[in-house]
Amino acid sequence: MVIKQTLFWGCWFTSLATTALLFFWSLPLSPFKHPGINANEAVIIFFPVMTLRWLTLATTLALVVIAWGRRLNLATHWIVILTIVVLALHFLLGVINIGVMNAWLSVEPIKTRATNAIYAAIYFGLPMFWILITAPLMLFATRFRS
Repeated sequence: MVIKQTLFWGCWFTSLATTALLFFWSLPLSPFKHPGINANEAVIIFFPVMTLRWLTLATTLALVVIAWGRRLNLATHWIVILTIVVLALHFLLGVINIGVMNAWLSVEPIKTRATNAIYAAIYFGLPMFWILITAPLMLFATRFRS
């Protein structure tokens, strides 16, 4: 149990740290600065950090599903099925996140600061939603057992 908690919190803080790093790297871009610099080949560094963020988030989600499955006394095959469904949803949201990042960083003459703000909000909002929801779920499933 202690190893799972350590893994969960290590992945949780890694997800938070990589999101903060990506935010810091995005500050020279629009909408944080107007007009902001244009994206170039250097933004390829975002992809390994994004991959690390989504992998650590996937680990936290899997650990939360396992903890809740045990808390609810689900059979092992139901825990596995539920984990696969949650990770498939996570994968789908990760693909959407990459698409939003591509739209945000692409150089198009019709983009405005408002559209960039929407893209940035979605780009950072999706992973922050998972980060912020997994911690209380894990705490409730493991610490406050009845």
